[in-house]
Amino acid sequence: MLYHIDVDIDYAALGERREDILRREWTRTAELIERGIAIAEWRKADGQGVIAVWDCESHEALNALLRELPISPYLKSVRVLALVEHPLWPGGRLRRETKGEKNP
Repeated sequence: MLYHIDVDIDYAALGERREDILRREWTRTAELIERGIAIAEWRKADGQGVIAVWDCESHEALNALLRELPISPYLKSVRVLALVEHPLWPGGRLRRETKGEKNP
């Protein structure tokens, strides 16, 4: 199942460990991308967190993965929304320009 994950991170609380924690977080995220779990991720423009889309087998699996993240103790808030397919966007595919034609 796909999940929309919206987290706020308390970067100030990272203190002197910031570089180490972020390095470990990026390494872990790369592993999740490789495994096909982390599908997409964006930084928030306000610099306070990230928005992500993950593909997990269950709510329990998602919860376990989130708790295992190196940044987990520094998350101020976590909002998770399960996603289902929209009939106009089968498979949740993004519409892209093809063969020089623009999306209608």
